[in-house]
Amino acid sequence: MADIEAATAPPQAPAARRAAAAGALRGLLSLAADAVVNGSLAALWWSNAANAAAVAVRWACGEGSGAAEATRQFAMASCGAMGVLVLGAVAILLCRFRSRMAEARDVPQIGGGGGGKSPAAQPRRHQSAGARGCEDGLYGPVPIPIVVLLFVAVAVGLLMQDVAPAKGSREERVGSMLVDAGIFLHSVIVCFFVFPGFVVRVKVAMK
Repeated sequence: MADIEAATAPPQAPAARRAAAAGALRGLLSLAADAVVNGSLAALWWSNAANAAAVAVRWACGEGSGAAEATRQFAMASCGAMGVLVLGAVAILLCRFRSRMAEARDVPQIGGGGGGKSPAAQPRRHQSAGARGCEDGLYGPVPIPIVVLLFVAVAVGLLMQDVAPAKGSREERVGSMLVDAGIFLHSVIVCFFVFPGFVVRVKVAMK
C-alpha cells in the first residue's frame, strides 16, 4: 500500500526546483561578490605597502640594485591587481546600491495620507562609533593640506626630472627625492590612516 501511495504521489513542482536553484545561485554569486570586494581591500593595502617598500629598498640599496628592481616590479604588479579588483568592487557596490534603491521604492507607505515614511525611506542611523567614522573625510584624521602638499611635491619632482639637463644632475636628484618622499609618505598614510576608515565605509555599503 505504501508503495502504491509513493508511486502515485505527485512529483516535486518544477517551480519549486527552479526557485531552490535560483536561491543557491544567488548565494554563490553573493559569496563571489564578497570575495571580490574583500580582495580589493586587501590589494589596496598591499599595493600601497609595496610602493612604500620599493622606495625604502631603493634608498637603502641604490637605484640600479637587483633588490630595488625586484621590489619595483612587485609594486607595479600589485598596483595592476589592485586596479582590476577595485573596478570589480565598484561595479558590485553600485549594483547593490541600485538593488536597495529598487527595494526601497517597492516598500508600501506606512499610514494613510499622514505623510508617513516607509522604513526604507527613513534616514538610516549609524549604530556604532565605527559607522559614525564613515562621515569623516577620505583621509580620516590626516589634514587635507598635508595630502595636497604630498601631491604637489610629487608633481614638482616629476617636473624637475623632466626639465633636468641630464640624468644624475642636481635637478634630477632633487626631483627624484621629492617623488620618492611623496610616494612613500602617501603610501604610509593610506596603509595606517586611510585604510581602516575605508574598510568601515565598504562594510557599511555591503550591508
